Amino acid sequence: MNTNNAAGRLLAILTEGKEANPNANCRTVWAQILNVEEDNSFVLIGRIGKVFSLVDNISTELSKIDNVDVSRYMSWTRYLESAFSSCNLSSNWNEFVKHLNEPIFDYLHMSSGMLSTNRPQPVLPRSELDGIYNGAKDLTKEIIESDLPNHIKQYFVEQLRKITIAIEEYKITGASEVVDIVEATFGKAVLYKDFIDGKDTNSAKKKFWKFMAQTAIVVSTVAGALQIANYTAEIFPELNSSEEAITLPFDDVKTEKA
Repeated sequence: MNTNNAAGRLLAILTEGKEANPNANCRTVWAQILNVEEDNSFVLIGRIGKVFSLVDNISTELSKIDNVDVSRYMSWTRYLESAFSSCNLSSNWNEFVKHLNEPIFDYLHMSSGMLSTNRPQPVLPRSELDGIYNGAKDLTKEIIESDLPNHIKQYFVEQLRKITIAIEEYKITGASEVVDIVEATFGKAVLYKDFIDGKDTNSAKKKFWKFMAQTAIVVSTVAGALQIANYTAEIFPELNSSEEAITLPFDDVKTEKA
């Protein structure tokens, strides 16, 4: 099963749903599939919405392939629309899963194969994701407790939390979210000099940018060269030294002494 594209990810999620207990509560099953606390309604509803938005992602990616009749590949969507329309979080899972018929899975298999060949997306190994996730969680606590100016602290924490959320939602969104966050963070460094001034002397800044550089290098090994400006590469020479930087474990960010 190809999971390097939106169709593959939706196929994997729906396959997992097809195998769930049809008599279980809909909220319970979605929470299990999407790894969300069952009583966290806002996050759960948001992630279910992102699952449904994969339909649009599939259509968009297929439209970028020459000589592909997108409407032919997307004819299954009416069944999925019925599934989402017929099910609420208080109903039995069967109210949703009964609409997941063979055409949905057949067309998703076909779409996934087409996208895997023509529009493949990067896949980050679970071990790398866990390392980035745990590093971001630990570093968030340190940044919050640091003496950085509030606007810098707020930005650093916001980017770290975006990374943790992107990894929590990796089953839905894939690696593209992580790539976008990394690129945007280094892009912002060019526009706001105070975010990087003292990055080699201030402990909190040093740890943040070291973590981001390590994340960038891990991501670039599967996603290809990141879109980072020459000026940014000059400020962060470690981005050009992948062999040296990639050997640094994320734990270094947490244990390094000021």
